[in-house]
Amino acid sequence: MVHCANFRRRADPHEKVVHGRPRPLDEGAMSVRKESDSQTARVLWILSALAKVPQASVRELSTETGIPVSSVYRLLDHLVFSGFVHKTSSGHYGAGAAAVQLAERYWDSSLASGTVAPYLRQLSQDSGELAAFIVAHGAESVCVETIESTQALRCSYSVGTSHPLTLGASGTMLMALMSREQRAEIFDFHDVDAPSRTRLEQACESAFRAGYAVSLSEVEEGVWCVSSPVTDLNGELQAVVSLMAPAQRSLERQAELIQQTCRTALSLSGGIK
Repeated sequence: MVHCANFRRRADPHEKVVHGRPRPLDEGAMSVRKESDSQTARVLWILSALAKVPQASVRELSTETGIPVSSVYRLLDHLVFSGFVHKTSSGHYGAGAAAVQLAERYWDSSLASGTVAPYLRQLSQDSGELAAFIVAHGAESVCVETIESTQALRCSYSVGTSHPLTLGASGTMLMALMSREQRAEIFDFHDVDAPSRTRLEQACESAFRAGYAVSLSEVEEGVWCVSSPVTDLNGELQAVVSLMAPAQRSLERQAELIQQTCRTALSLSGGIK
C-alpha cells in the first residue's frame, strides 16, 4: 500500500485537540437547515439550492427547501432586488451579479487567486488526468477549481459541482480529518444507515493513516479518484487535491497517480500563498 501522509498527524484520529484541530463544519449549511425556521435561514436555503443548479422555478425551489411557494416568492423578491438572484425572461431564477462578486471575493480571500491553479495544472500535465481542488461545505464537497485533461477519453468535473461528503474519495478524505462527532452530524444529515456508517468510518480511518483516499465509481460510473488533504501551518484542513481518471487507464498507474496527488497537496499545504 502506498503511504503518503502529508499533514500534521496526531496519535488518534478521534482524539480531541485544541490546537491544530480540523476546521469546524459550516454550521449554516447543516444545523440551520434542520434546527431553524427563521427568515434568514430560509434565505440561506434558497441561495444554497440555487448554488447547485443553473436556474430553478419557484415551485422547484419550494420543493427543494420545504418553504411554501408564497414565501419563496416573497424572499426571491428581496434577493432579486439585492442582486444576489437574477430572474430570467422565462420566469426562472439563478445566481445574480452580487453572487458572482461574492464568489470572486471568496476566491481572493480563501484561495489566493492564481496560486492553486498552477499546481493543479502541473499535476494535470504530469498525470495526464483531471485535477481538482475541493472543499467541504457543510455536509457536501464542492469543487472550487479544476484543470481538465487534454486526452480524448477524459473525466469532466466543473467548478461548483457538489456531492454529499459520504460519496467518493474527496468526501472520505475531507471527513477523515474531522472528528467522529462531526462525521456523525454528516451521517445524520444524509440519513446514512448503520452498515454504511461503519463502512465510512473504516474508510476515513484508513484515509487518515495513509494520507489519501481512493474510490471507484462512487460519484460517477467508471471513474477512479484519489484525494489528499491540504492543511495550513497549524495542521487545519483547508481542502483536498483530487485526481480523477477513467478506471481502465488508472489500473496500472494507481501508485504513480497517488504519489503525484500527494506531492501536489503537500506543496499547497502550510498556507496557500
